[in-house]
Amino acid sequence: MINKFVKAWDIGKENLQEFFKTNKQKEYDTYEKIVQQLVRIVINPYIRETQYDDGVWNELNIEDMVVLDHGDYQGMQLFIFHADTYQPGVEDYYYTHNYYGSCSGCDTLLSILEWDDEALPTDSQVEEYMSLCLHLLQRFNKFKEED
Repeated sequence: MINKFVKAWDIGKENLQEFFKTNKQKEYDTYEKIVQQLVRIVINPYIRETQYDDGVWNELNIEDMVVLDHGDYQGMQLFIFHADTYQPGVEDYYYTHNYYGSCSGCDTLLSILEWDDEALPTDSQVEEYMSLCLHLLQRFNKFKEED
């Protein structure tokens, strides 16, 4: 877990909640889309606002996000971002992950969606999306170059 991202959550979670409340679920009907919104709405704005407080650090590049998924109907997705810098090194890469299943009984996102991606979410669904995002944020880590 990255402490700066936890601070970002504390400051930006209301903006993310508002995004979920005001956008149809088809805008975030995959884990990939949810992770991108988490970075776009919570993490990157915090980085922008505090980038010189304790050393320079760069926003995460959303467009270059890599998704590793070697599962079939179930498995784990690994989401990898690099800091938006010229020729990023190992220490400029960040990742989070999520396990997924094949049905609404064993997959968090499918359970939340309830197969109605054209609708706005209910208050209960918004709470569940927020919980999912918090867990994704808590799983963020940074790659480290070995000494």
